[in-house]
Amino acid sequence: MKKYSIFLCLICVLNTSFAQNNTEADELYIRTARTASNEAIAKKDIAAVAKYWMNNYVEISSDGSTIAGKNTVMADWKKMFADEPNVKFERVFGQITFNGSVALEKGLLKYPDRNYIGYYTAIWRKTDGVWMTQLENFVPLL
Repeated sequence: MKKYSIFLCLICVLNTSFAQNNTEADELYIRTARTASNEAIAKKDIAAVAKYWMNNYVEISSDGSTIAGKNTVMADWKKMFADEPNVKFERVFGQITFNGSVALEKGLLKYPDRNYIGYYTAIWRKTDGVWMTQLENFVPLL
């Protein structure tokens, strides 16, 4: 029984250690993806932004409107960039919390040319070893 208890403790320690390392790697991936996404937004490269979205991606905009489906949101962004060719915005990473294969990212949404700032949240899901954004929500402050 004593050997079994020691073995169980060792497994718990190793599992906790690997989980912490995995979370650090996962957070780095999401931070890197967010940076790449912002760079793609600056270039108005919608496909490069959307590569981090799940097929059932949902966007809840600052005005409360909801758009569902990766292709539908891509079409909406295409219209936005066509209607407002000078629009600039970025999501500034704040913090992330993990719960297994789900992560909640929180940060600031900035439109520097409009003197606009707000919060965003993003729900990421790890599917087949890859983190993808399932939902983003934007809340205006100014």
